Formats: sequence, C-alpha cells, structure tokens
Amino acid sequence: MGFFYSLLAAATFGLTPFFSIPLMRSGLSPQSVLFYRFLTATVIMALILLPRRRLLPLPTLPPPPRLPPPCRSDIAKLAGVSLMYMLAALTFFWSFAYLPSGVAATIHFLYPVMVMLFMVFFFGERFSPSTALGVLLALGGVFLLGNASPDNRGITDTGLLLALLSALCNALYITGIFAARLRCKDGLIITFWLLLFSTLTSLGNALVTDNLQWLQSRWQVEQICLQALVTAVISNLALVLAVQRIGSTLASVLGATEPLTAVLAGILVFEEASTLTVWCGVALVCLSVAVVMLGPQWPRRSPAPDGGAQS
Repeated sequence: MGFFYSLLAAATFGLTPFFSIPLMRSGLSPQSVLFYRFLTATVIMALILLPRRRLLPLPTLPPPPRLPPPCRSDIAKLAGVSLMYMLAALTFFWSFAYLPSGVAATIHFLYPVMVMLFMVFFFGERFSPSTALGVLLALGGVFLLGNASPDNRGITDTGLLLALLSALCNALYITGIFAARLRCKDGLIITFWLLLFSTLTSLGNALVTDNLQWLQSRWQVEQICLQALVTAVISNLALVLAVQRIGSTLASVLGATEPLTAVLAGILVFEEASTLTVWCGVALVCLSVAVVMLGPQWPRRSPAPDGGAQS
C-alpha cells in the first residue's frame, strides 16, 4: 500500500495549480490562498478525528490498561517540520506568477533528488554513480525548462529560483518526517497537527506581510474547500502513510505523477505551451529521480550466478 499512497500523494498535489491559479487570478494573494487552504484542511481533519475523540498524538504500543499520555515531543517535532511544509507550498504558489504551472511543478519535483542528497550527507546513505548521473540529468532538465520557449516568454529567473526553493523546502519537510522518528504512527493525527501548525504559520505570514484578504464569493469558498480536500488533506495524509511504509526515498521517486499531472492540467486547462522542449525537460527530471532513487537497487535485480531468477 505504500506505493499506492505515494502515487496518490503526488497525483493529488500535482492538481495544486488547477485550484490555486484561478483563485489568485480572481484577486486573492498567494498568502491568503495558502492560509485558507490550510485552515479548511485543518477543519476537515478535525471533523474526521473528533468522532474518535483523539486529536493528540499517542505512542503506538501494545494495548495498555489505560490510554498512554500524549507524545509532547511529537507535537514539537511536527511544529518544526510544518514550517518547511508551509514554506514549500508558499514558494510553489509564488512561482505560478513567474512560470507556467507545469514548468513550476516539474522543477518542484526535483525534491526527491534533494532528499537523496540529504540522506547521503546526513544519514550515511551511499553516494553512488547513479546519484551523480541523476543530479546531472536534473540540471539538464531544469536548463531545458528554463529555455522552454525561444523568447523565454512566461519563464523568469525569479520563477526558477522560487520553484527550486519550493523543492528544497519540500525535501527538508520529507526528510524531517523521516528523521523525527515519531512515536505516534497514526497518519490522521500526524496530518492534523501538520496542517494546524501550517495554518498558524501561514496566518502569521499573511498578517505580517499585510496580505490577508477575505473571501468574496461562494465560488472562492467552494474552490478553497476542494483545494484543501484534494491537495492538502488527501495529499499530505497519503504522503505521511507512504513515508511510514516505504521510507522517504521510495515515497519520493514514486511522485513522478506530480509533474505529469500539473503539465497536463496546464496544457488542457490553462492553455500553456506544449513543446518538445517542455516534454524533454519533464522527461529528464523524472528520469533523474528514477536514476537517483532506483540506481542502488539495480545490482540486486541482476541474475543469480547459476542463471536462476532472484527471489
């Protein structure tokens, strides 16, 4: 199920431009869209959890005679990683103003390569030739996407930087979930606290920058609710469940459906350019992720010395 959760997380998050771009075109600031997205998602998660009467993270242990105390250390850890999650979403939203949504989503998808590099430098994973090749392919993909049209129309250095920063923050978020070693294993509770802390940080950011706006129409309310359910609740819950079951590395590599979903939405809904350069850039980025994540496993798939199949 970990593979399914990872694919679901990537595909639903890839629909972020589909919901957020119309909201920003209607006059809402990225900070407001982000705050309402997190707020609505937090309310949805609370409604899911309240019938269970469990909102606090509890350790997963053999059934005790009475309910164990909440894991306060888990709450602190979730507060820390939620900051990276909020920043990843905010910079991703900002990048839509400077890049076609499909290009922004594809560059954002570089986060699995960054996750692998973090795992190499900070958690002792081996740096293999496949990792080096994957990084080179990723750089080539970003170069192609940065030159996706002859006059670079709709593509700016600011947008490329924001999309790369979004990928970096998301990589820190995923690595943080893995490194936190949370005692609580309930994905619903973990997702609720991540979204709650992200709501608070996004509200603070909107107030400090004076960019908090009220929703002006029923359509905006409906769009926010759909965005929160699909791209925050379903996506984040599926990602947490995937990381817990198959680890951050495989959860990242299976996210190839994220840029593909965003590129198709951009072409079909927002009439963005569908050029050979764009598709080659998308292919290189997806290939780089596959090479980096799956490269170390290739030797284990080779035939056995006696010519029999590996078990």
